Amino acid sequence: MEKLRVFISSTMNDLQEERMAVADAINKNIFLEAVYAESFTARSESPKEACLEEVRNSQIYIGIFKDRYGYIPSNDNPEACSVVVLEYYEAKKRELPILIFVDKNGSKRESELVKFLRDITDFNKGHCRKGYSTTDELVQSAIEAVNYEITKGYVEIINAKRKTKILEIYKLPYFEKFKEGIR
Repeated sequence: MEKLRVFISSTMNDLQEERMAVADAINKNIFLEAVYAESFTARSESPKEACLEEVRNSQIYIGIFKDRYGYIPSNDNPEACSVVVLEYYEAKKRELPILIFVDKNGSKRESELVKFLRDITDFNKGHCRKGYSTTDELVQSAIEAVNYEITKGYVEIINAKRKTKILEIYKLPYFEKFKEGIR
């Protein structure tokens, strides 16, 4: 059985505890698989390509942000985006559900991160974000958000199937005669 892959993106060193706690909670569900840089195996691709490939192979993106904008690769990065920003843009390009979590204590937040978060959580065109104060609060919010996205996706599929079935009813001979009779 193939699992639903949830990509966890954040700066690594300062958010290690949060990343692992969210990954552990996701992996407790037999239908889900947490995907994050620490879980990658050695491979021939560059770390940048490996990260972006894993985003492409995932179905949900979680972004966890605190204070750091993150490492900015110098090669093939004309806009000087950090790794987490590159991962976000790949998820957006792939139209993945994007779940944003931001530490409520942003007193040391780097200016590049402040600008990025302002852009991606804009009231009119951004994503709803959820603030968190503790790792436990983050984990609970992340699991609730993943469950919401999964449920929303299934409801959309069920409604689309219902609509298709209803439209098929109107193609039955009885309805053809009925439409002729009211013309």
